[in-house]
Amino acid sequence: MSIVVMLMIFGWSASIAMIGFYALKESGKLLEIRRRLALWLDNTLTPAVVGSEESPKHEGVDAA
Repeated sequence: MSIVVMLMIFGWSASIAMIGFYALKESGKLLEIRRRLALWLDNTLTPAVVGSEESPKHEGVDAA
């Protein structure tokens, strides 16, 4: 691809992204999306503690 074609693709992509961004911002949905993303990231980055109370009881027990 020539440099002109790449610049045209980048320009159109940036324009569409900016239109979408400002449309979401003006409608108030962007704040809700940011909150959901922050909540999702907080839940995925925090290790889940599942069955932490039961694990010490079963450490010395053989499965067989």
